[in-house]
Amino acid sequence: MKGNTWVEGWFEKCEELKIKPWEWDFKQSYIKEPIPKDKSSIELILDYKSRTLKEIGICNVTKKTGRKADCDKEPFYIYQLLWSTDYKPEPKSQHNLDRYNLIRGETMNSFITTFNHSKTLTYDSHIKLKFEKFATATHCIGNFTVLPHWMNTGRNCFSQDYWDVTMYSLFEFFQPLGCWKQFVERYFLQPYVNNDEEWTVTEFWKGHFDSIGNYNHLKPQDEQELSEFLHKVNLRIEERGKWVIKKVCEELKLQHFTFYDELTDRQIRFSNEMK
Repeated sequence: MKGNTWVEGWFEKCEELKIKPWEWDFKQSYIKEPIPKDKSSIELILDYKSRTLKEIGICNVTKKTGRKADCDKEPFYIYQLLWSTDYKPEPKSQHNLDRYNLIRGETMNSFITTFNHSKTLTYDSHIKLKFEKFATATHCIGNFTVLPHWMNTGRNCFSQDYWDVTMYSLFEFFQPLGCWKQFVERYFLQPYVNNDEEWTVTEFWKGHFDSIGNYNHLKPQDEQELSEFLHKVNLRIEERGKWVIKKVCEELKLQHFTFYDELTDRQIRFSNEMK
């Protein structure tokens, strides 16, 4: 019941602040007042990364801030509802590790990796607008999932936290076992795969998978690749976020909220159905 109460209270706060839940920036968890409309999203995410957000903010569940702040741990009641993850804000002890330590909320696509690398590239001002959107979307519900802790730690070196590369590796593992489609459906990952016979994974830009194993080339190499990545990643985070919120509303019978009107007849789209 506590989790259901938190979700409903969060939805009420979204309505009050006129923010759609799939656009809610969970960095708000560490800022007491509503994030100012004129605040640069890039500046805000850099503040977060530098551990300077030290307030107990709106809808903060973990009661952590600053150095211990971790956006993707805040909506654990949603993970619990959708994926039956037995989350607790703190493990009981180091000798009695509960599932919070094993399977936990994680961010799918990293902002800072691409942003830092982009400083080595030359690009037009329109790219900055896409970066501003990604700086917010990074900590929206559509960019969060649950993973075994060891998997998320290990995938950074392998994939540089590009979710298409992570998905490609999971496809290679799950597809021969016959459980790939079930995995995709379970975690609402259709926006990252094509609606073809095997549900193949879509690259963020052409040739991205060819760079697997080459640490430096996993990042965008020019303005075209950077632009394509930002367009695709923002679109997919939003698409998946809407579906997550729709499922939560229907599971808890909270379809009375105004934002649900946009979700009523919605079906989640596959990658090849998105432009």
